[in-house]
This record gives sequence, C-alpha cells and structure tokens, in this order.
Amino acid sequence: MPRLSARAHTLQESAIRKLDLTVAKQKDVSFYRLNIGQPDVLTPQPMLDAIRSYQPKVIAYGPASGTAACRAAAAAYSSRWSPGLSAEHVVVTAGGSEGLLFAFTAICDAGDEILVPEPYYTNYNGFGTVAGARVVPIRTRIEDGFAIPSDADLDRMVTPKTRAIVLNTPGNPTGVVYSRAEIGRVLNWAKKHDLFVISDEVYRQIWFGEPPASALEFPEHSERVVVIDSLSKTWSACGARIGFLISRNGELMEKIERLGQARLGPQPLAQEMAIAAMNLPESYYDDLRAIWRGRVLALYGSLQELGLQAPKPEGAFYLMVKLPVTDSEAFARYLVTDFRDRGESLVVAPGPGFYADPSDGRDQVRLAAVLEESKLVRAAELLGKALKAYGSR
Repeated sequence: MPRLSARAHTLQESAIRKLDLTVAKQKDVSFYRLNIGQPDVLTPQPMLDAIRSYQPKVIAYGPASGTAACRAAAAAYSSRWSPGLSAEHVVVTAGGSEGLLFAFTAICDAGDEILVPEPYYTNYNGFGTVAGARVVPIRTRIEDGFAIPSDADLDRMVTPKTRAIVLNTPGNPTGVVYSRAEIGRVLNWAKKHDLFVISDEVYRQIWFGEPPASALEFPEHSERVVVIDSLSKTWSACGARIGFLISRNGELMEKIERLGQARLGPQPLAQEMAIAAMNLPESYYDDLRAIWRGRVLALYGSLQELGLQAPKPEGAFYLMVKLPVTDSEAFARYLVTDFRDRGESLVVAPGPGFYADPSDGRDQVRLAAVLEESKLVRAAELLGKALKAYGSR
C-alpha cells in the first residue's frame, strides 16, 4: 500500500471535535454541547440581507487577497484602535484559520519554531504541521491565571530556529485578556530576539472589563506584528469562513498575496456579509458583550458552587476547568456514552488536546459558554452529578 506522509501521521486530532462521531451514535439523549465554540447568538440581520441581495449574473473568482471593498471595510473597522490602516494592510482569508496558516507558512521554513503560550487553541498544532513548523509551548499555569512567564523564562526558550511568538487575546481556551502593558512587554521582548508576533484577536470585541489592546496599537513594532481576525465569533458567522490577516509589513503582505493566488480567492458572497458586519453600529458590540458576560458569569458561578477551580474569564467565552479526575478524556467519553440524568448529558472538550504533551491537562476540560444562561446552569448541574457518579463507580 502507498505510504502517507510523516506530516499526515503527525497531525493532532481536534480536542474539540474528537467525540463528535460518538455523540452522533447516541440514542434517546439530549446533549448540552459545551465542547465547540459555535455561538447560538443570531447572526445580525444586515448580514443575512447581504446574502439575499447578492444576485450576480456570474459567480466569478474574486481577487486573491479579497475584494477591494471588503479589504477597505476591514481596514476601516480595525482603524478604530489602530488609525491609518488601509486596504493594502489587509488580506481576506478563508476564516481566521487560513490567516494563521498563511502567517505560519510565510514566516517559517521547514523545522522552524513558533512559541505559543499553553494551553492553546488545538489547531495551532495543525497549522504548524501543515506549514512544516514546530509549535513550542510556553507553559502557563491555571493556578496563576495562565500568566505569560517572565522575559528571562522566555529567553531560555529561544533557539536559532525560533521565528515567532503567538499571542491569543482574549484567549481560547483560557478566557485570558492580556493587558496593554503585557502585550507591550512581549513586543519589546520579540524585538530583542528579532521575532514576529502573530496576534490572534478573533475575540477582540468580547471582553468584560477593560477593552483589550491590539498588537496593532504599537506603531514602533509594526514591521513584526501580524494580526488575525474573523467573522466567526464576533458576528456569529462561523460558517461564512471569512477571516482577515492584517499587517503593516509590506514584504510579508506581498508573500501572503502569493499564497492567496495559489488557492485563488475567498468567497465573494461571504465578503459582502463581512462588509455589512463591519459597518454595524457600536451598540451592536455593547449588546453582544452583555450577552456573553451574562452567559460566562452564569457558568462560572455554577462551577464555583460546585467547588471547581476555573480562572474567571476576562474575555471570549471559554473556561478552562480543573476537575477531580485523573483522565479527563475518559471522563468526557463517560459523559457521552454512560451518564444520563432525565435523558440529558453534556459534551466537553478534554484538556490534553490543548497541550503539546497529551499527558498534560489530564485533570482539565474546556467549557464553551455558548448556550442560554439557564441551559448553562443546567449543564453545570449535570457536570456536578456526573462527577459524583464517576467517582463512585
């Protein structure tokens, strides 16, 4: 039989979706699905109207880097916190995922390394593998709120192969929001080592305290900053598969354009949705934050009542939770296949999938607060009952 590539064999299974097939096989049970960050918040009506009004005579290829109108809209939107951006600083991608893959590919040669605070979004590993790069974890701890280590600790992680560091703020899976001072510190540290900073800001508008800073707000570091944004979470349009790679580094953007040419262009219809999204009034984001704040606090409060350890999220809509179990993957499977309470159970994302070494995070799960508050309270109740049942087997 012909052999597959080493790259294919090293692709990590998604911690978020690995139980999907098992879930689909279950009968006579209703699941609260807290494993996937799929919002149930309604997609804004102007975006749906854009779909209905899109009536071209020919659905033609779009430009490799996105339509001029969509790039201009994204630049104007991001100029709210980084004045002076223009269409030339934006490439439209097939979701934030492709933006990250493009960034990894343009920055890294085979065998190069990318530093990422851990736990991290599972698919960073996949993007690194496809780009031929190695994701190197920067260990952070649930006990101190997943804070980034000191410069001295970061210094010890740099090798001749290190090309970039990834920041994700507000964070998935941790809910952490880095302060402006912290982002500035990392940028200054990256300058010392001549590294790129890839800032994953797809949850940029979902915060509960002080507005988060963007890496684009530091003009003195503009040549090393790459920002990723997406329609998926802020505008509840995961299926549109539209994202944005934003940078003032002209040489980088030229190479990103060539990557775009190799895969042709992103979907024109979805870009019309994006233009409508980025022209929504500021009140939309205020209302959105109120929804997510209520949900996250409802779930966080319920977990506190159970006595479970989970740093209070400052943004996004995830919680990394420490459980009294030794194998969270086995417990997650037990929830799907065995545990039932009045015909209900829940689905969670096991912790090891958010770590480079699968032996880590074995007492943790990630929960996504993507349901109405009452449903989240019920899901937490189910979690508590399941932990008791699991421990008494």
